[in-house]
Amino acid sequence: MKKPAKAPLSKSARKPAKSISKAAVQKAHRSLCPINLTLEAVGDRWSMLIVRDLMLRGHSSYQGFLRAEEKIATNILADRLLKLEQNGLISKSADPADKRRFIYALTERGADLAPILVELALYGLKYEPMANMAKEVILDMQKNKQIFAQRLTRNFTPKLKEKPVKKKEDPVEETLSLF
Repeated sequence: MKKPAKAPLSKSARKPAKSISKAAVQKAHRSLCPINLTLEAVGDRWSMLIVRDLMLRGHSSYQGFLRAEEKIATNILADRLLKLEQNGLISKSADPADKRRFIYALTERGADLAPILVELALYGLKYEPMANMAKEVILDMQKNKQIFAQRLTRNFTPKLKEKPVKKKEDPVEETLSLF
């Protein structure tokens, strides 16, 4: 005897699968190649320019990104900020001075893009005759690009709070005070 067909569950009623099949992952991504996966997260020019502005130019607000010389459209900026946040490359928090605005910051994952930005800059300087960058920065990058990238990354890596070292003192009688 044939069982009656169950009504399909709505998306919100479905339970997440415990394990995701390789086929399902491949549908979500073109391939599992690490280069492809990285490009899917940051492969468009606007995303990398937003990362650049956060890392090198100190922009941290929506208006700051809009003022960049490349003149990103507002709809594209909103889309890329959301995409970067969803991919864990930036974080968004309310501006303490004005709760209607947001402050954007690189996460550790986003800051780890520093070596890629350095390589892109050096590549552009080598092959694009119109490329423009401060000579001191170029020389610093060329001198040791790994150290330059580490300095950029260090600026965004969360600092771990060190526990203060307690000095051994002579035991002294103390009275517990509630005030």
